[in-house]
Amino acid sequence: MSHPLAFMRLPYAVLIMLDSRMYHYWMQPVHYLVRTVHMISMAGFFGIDVVFDAALFRHGGQQALAAVSRLIVPWIHTLFAVAMVTGVALFFYDPVHIGSRGYLTPKLLLIAMAVGLAAFSHRKIYLPALGGRPAGTTQARLVAGTSLLLWTGVIIMSCLNSEGVPKVFLR
Repeated sequence: MSHPLAFMRLPYAVLIMLDSRMYHYWMQPVHYLVRTVHMISMAGFFGIDVVFDAALFRHGGQQALAAVSRLIVPWIHTLFAVAMVTGVALFFYDPVHIGSRGYLTPKLLLIAMAVGLAAFSHRKIYLPALGGRPAGTTQARLVAGTSLLLWTGVIIMSCLNSEGVPKVFLR
């Protein structure tokens, strides 16, 4: 059960230390509801981010982005917050099981890199673009492309992390 990113797994001692049976039993009745909210908020955030990055990536996309920014900015922030809170809640539901999956750590690193990119680019790229002013097209395109790659990587790691490798039955 090895893969190229297996060396990044969280240590079992840390995962066992984070495990709380009381929290597990408390959350058990609402686990699937929290999971559903997590998936919907994550999908909404990713969809809005794709639209946002596509508008930044286009030449002349600043006017379109400025026109819809009042609609998308509160949603992207709210959906991101909901996805993060529910993601943490799901992790602590069963940290040994979730944390021992091989693609969790790369997913967390990609999230940290994407949030760091957004924080680093906020003043110079995002605020001018949301105001309708050009944000330096080459730099804005680079930030938008990198953001899109990082968040796509998060989604890919989530997909790889959700289920085990399919079993092939040969006759």
